[in-house]
Amino acid sequence: MNSKRYLRKIQRFDPDVITEDEGVLCVVTDPSDIASASDAGIPFVYYVDSSNNREGNTYCEGAKYVLEGEGEFDPEEFDEDYLEGIYRRLMHYPWDILETARCLLRETWIPDLDSFYEIYSDPSITMYMEDLMERSEEEKYTENYRDLIYEIYGHGIWTVVLKETGEIIGRAGLDERAGYDRPELGFVIGTKWQHKGFAEEVCKGILKWASENDMDEVMSITEPENIASVNLLKKLGFTRSEKFDDKRDIWIK
Repeated sequence: MNSKRYLRKIQRFDPDVITEDEGVLCVVTDPSDIASASDAGIPFVYYVDSSNNREGNTYCEGAKYVLEGEGEFDPEEFDEDYLEGIYRRLMHYPWDILETARCLLRETWIPDLDSFYEIYSDPSITMYMEDLMERSEEEKYTENYRDLIYEIYGHGIWTVVLKETGEIIGRAGLDERAGYDRPELGFVIGTKWQHKGFAEEVCKGILKWASENDMDEVMSITEPENIASVNLLKKLGFTRSEKFDDKRDIWIK
């Protein structure tokens, strides 16, 4: 699912004609051209013709993504969303993850931070959760999160966008916590959009996505005093399992 298309054209890589046009994904078919494509700093994939790949080796140093098919490269053989996703990864554009009736959940990127700082400026938001870091640290964290969480686990905490207006209204998703083998549901909706059912709608969409992606159990951590979150977790079908620390409980669904 991609609501906006960043990838506009797929073309064979020519080391003598380097294109820097936005929206172009180049296809390298000669392994000797991988270094040239990499040095040029353009988004590219390496294509392997399986009919001529007798050794079955698809690894090529310097190529982050390798596609395999039979015969000459034909983009029609590959899913459009798959190629779009590759292009976004190479360009560090966020992936769209899921939609609910009113919201789009997508990966977070640095342009979202202005909206986050506005949301987190309300003291009620940080009553039960950590505040954002200084801007430079938050930008670095966002980039690292993309590389170490989104790309490795395929999920994380995402940006919540109101489809009707394009406004960023919060964050929600499935995070990874060291020492636990269940993904952790986390959510925050800006005060301007609270009491309108967005948190429940978004969390239901996330749990449905988790089920469809073979996540048998999901946990969430909150303070007993956070009545709004506790009531929402109960409504979503979570049950309190055990203490996380002196102040917080673990809930499981």
